[in-house]
Amino acid sequence: MLELQDVHSYYGTSHILQGVTFNVPEGKCVALLGRNGAGKTTTIHTISGLVKSKRGTITFKDKQVQALPTHQITRHGIGLVPQGRRIFPSLTIKENLTMPARKGKGNSKAVNWDIDKVYELFPILKERENNMGTQLSGGQQQMLAIGRALMTNPQFLLMDEPSEGLAPVIIDQVGEIVSRLKETGLSILMVEQNISLACQVADEILIMNKGTIVWNGTPDELLENKDIQHKYLGVS
Repeated sequence: MLELQDVHSYYGTSHILQGVTFNVPEGKCVALLGRNGAGKTTTIHTISGLVKSKRGTITFKDKQVQALPTHQITRHGIGLVPQGRRIFPSLTIKENLTMPARKGKGNSKAVNWDIDKVYELFPILKERENNMGTQLSGGQQQMLAIGRALMTNPQFLLMDEPSEGLAPVIIDQVGEIVSRLKETGLSILMVEQNISLACQVADEILIMNKGTIVWNGTPDELLENKDIQHKYLGVS
């Protein structure tokens, strides 16, 4: 469904992505792991058009999207759950959800997300729909960020560090949510630092180091490979 081929991206003169190549099959969850500064968030930003690649191709559903502006990329069916959640502080929970709402494209396999379905997935948001987004806990804000992305009715979801700053019990809930979303037919690329969460929900693991993919395999293969964990993820 999504394929990156020899993608190079820069921040100013800094060469961040240095020939990134991988793909995410339809209906699968791929987790992208790596140390801070490896290029994981830049990968998410490059796919979503927030950073423009200088070389290489990004193909989504057989259409190259690397030259498109961000708003057109989202209209093709790519949703973003950004790092840090980025809740709109001046809007209520309900307004945060309805602001980006977009009808689905009639894909019979996909859920047609609306506010009632988001509230069904996250009942606490319904209970607090008139509160401001910043009046939520960190875990509830993450639910709101995921719900906001779902309201665009994506076929593909980019999730950047969904467990960041959350308590372990909430991280487990995030894992359950990702698994449920995968069951609806969503394809997911998830950037993570939490190896346990990534291995719980992903079908394939990619490890990035210094702007390139240096390892890929199944969650079980990663958990068994202590050398790779130590070398690229800092696990002692």
